[in-house]
Amino acid sequence: MDTISTAFCQQLRVARRAKGLTQAELAQRVGCQQSAVSMMEAGRTTALAHETLARIAAELGVTWAATEHAAAPAAARPAGQAHCPDPECPSNVPFVVNGALVFWPRPQSTSVGSHCAWCGEVLARICPACGMPASAGACCRACGAPYVPGPAMRDTDVETWAAGRRRQLADLRALLVETAPATGA
Repeated sequence: MDTISTAFCQQLRVARRAKGLTQAELAQRVGCQQSAVSMMEAGRTTALAHETLARIAAELGVTWAATEHAAAPAAARPAGQAHCPDPECPSNVPFVVNGALVFWPRPQSTSVGSHCAWCGEVLARICPACGMPASAGACCRACGAPYVPGPAMRDTDVETWAAGRRRQLADLRALLVETAPATGA
């Protein structure tokens, strides 16, 4: 069986979260196990059969054609920016722009691996909305979609939440600097 791209798996995860569904709820709706949905979203592109992926895509309203999503060979993958797609990751700094929560992802090197150095999530190299190679910044230059989706927030002041989260991240980074081993000759 052909595999699908990890970017498409991330797109499905973003769509599931946007609809407010848990992995278990989605699995129940399409007739598979929650663990299979979890594995697929984590980048195990062969966790589900194409038929199940088609049902998931239809349930989430995501356009999908099996022939479009074969995994690209390593040499053909974009060499642009890589970032963690998880909004809970400490590498993504939240800001509020025109009343909307936007995460500024910290660029990460893929020379040492394909997983986030902060949380272990599979790094994204393309826009989850249009598939264009990621560039510096919080949003895709081609379509304007955010690289990192914001969490569903109801009855929450996003300005206050974002400021609190930035303080948490600053404290975490300060703690990491304090506990880092000294490197000297």
